[in-house]
Amino acid sequence: MKLPYGYVLDGEKIVVHEEKADVVRNIFEYYLAGASLGKIVDMLFAKGISSPTGNFKWTRAAVDKLLVNKKYIPIVGVSVYMDAQFEKNRRCNVDYDKAGHPRKSTRYQSSSIEIE
Repeated sequence: MKLPYGYVLDGEKIVVHEEKADVVRNIFEYYLAGASLGKIVDMLFAKGISSPTGNFKWTRAAVDKLLVNKKYIPIVGVSVYMDAQFEKNRRCNVDYDKAGHPRKSTRYQSSSIEIE
């Protein structure tokens, strides 16, 4: 079993790793302050904070997954977590119809690509 970033195994109990939990809180804080996923990645790299996989630089996908993972509610709190979910929804650039389907089914392609 792989533990989420910010948690460690202490004997048989899963506990919060406070140093990494501060990183998680900072990620949520920066996101809610308006920072993009890319800016958060740059901030983590500038501070020398390695990714959950041990790489020197986080990926946008890793930050995005962290922001939607419900397992971070004990670290950031329900209010901050829900605010981040509403903010993610607000920033989403895909429109959906009443049935929940993406509104535009048209896929645009470069004019240099020939369609047969």
